[in-house]
Amino acid sequence: MEEALLRIQDLHTTFYTRDGLVRAVDGVTIAINAGESVGIVGESGCGKSMTAMSVMGLLKKPGKVDGGKIFFDGRELTAMPPGEKRRLMGNKISMIFQEPMTSLNPVITVGKQVREALLLHNRHMSRAQAKERALQAFELVGIPDAKKRYGEYPHQLSGGLRQRVMIAMAMVCGPGLLIADEPTTALDVTIEAQILHLMKDLQEEKGTAVMMITHNLGVVAQFCHRLYVMYAGKVMESGTVKEIFADVGHPYTEGLMRSVPDMESKERLYNIRGMVPSMLHLPKGCRFCPRCQYSMARCFEEEPEMYEASPGHFVRCFLYEQGKGEEMP
Repeated sequence: MEEALLRIQDLHTTFYTRDGLVRAVDGVTIAINAGESVGIVGESGCGKSMTAMSVMGLLKKPGKVDGGKIFFDGRELTAMPPGEKRRLMGNKISMIFQEPMTSLNPVITVGKQVREALLLHNRHMSRAQAKERALQAFELVGIPDAKKRYGEYPHQLSGGLRQRVMIAMAMVCGPGLLIADEPTTALDVTIEAQILHLMKDLQEEKGTAVMMITHNLGVVAQFCHRLYVMYAGKVMESGTVKEIFADVGHPYTEGLMRSVPDMESKERLYNIRGMVPSMLHLPKGCRFCPRCQYSMARCFEEEPEMYEASPGHFVRCFLYEQGKGEEMP
């Protein structure tokens, strides 16, 4: 089997707070191949962004990676010296953040911010060469009048243009992996469609792998090859988008699917009963069982493993323990 470009293996990310331990990421295993788009979905607080932050090394105290391994292109990031890891981030691995207004420096022009990303990772490049590359990147992501926009500040740009600047900054060094954390949340549906189309074109042209973190299953359907569904710090279901959408495995994924608005239906919008549990006080057994319509007595006592519902389609649910697949090794 081809070695994955990014391989997250049994990752544990914990926040050591005054009130107790918050296991934001609890034994997550994810693989992304070169040139592949992989979606990570789940409700707020399920550990999606913390998984991305763990990969990028952007965790702040009291949070830290205290278990598992992260490999990129065969190199172990979790054992890499800080200086070497900094040279990798933003160069071979880039990230688009959820809100560009808080990610861009408000007192530096957007052109200079993209130029500095180039100069940081290309020490033999002159400022003039970096500016030319930055302008090319602006044109590539569809920023009109690139030379004028180069000298403007973030507050002078619309939300869609700021997000295009973020994509230009993330792509300008030619990364092998792009992590997109809710890249279209703050945009209207028309601009969202443009940004997704742009990202797909760039991915196909450059062969970049994408980790797409989102709440939007519509984005997953049109953009991603494979999908991981997370809940309370764990992966509950994984497989190809086609397989999961055609034959939903986990009750939580079923609830997410049923919660998608249907403009033709007159029925009241479905919502998953109950609330996401506090990460300080997780339920015993399956973390989803207090909200699950199929829960059994066993679910409240034991935590299920991942079972193979069909080839390549894994579900963390006791419903698949017998007769529907074998336990994943």
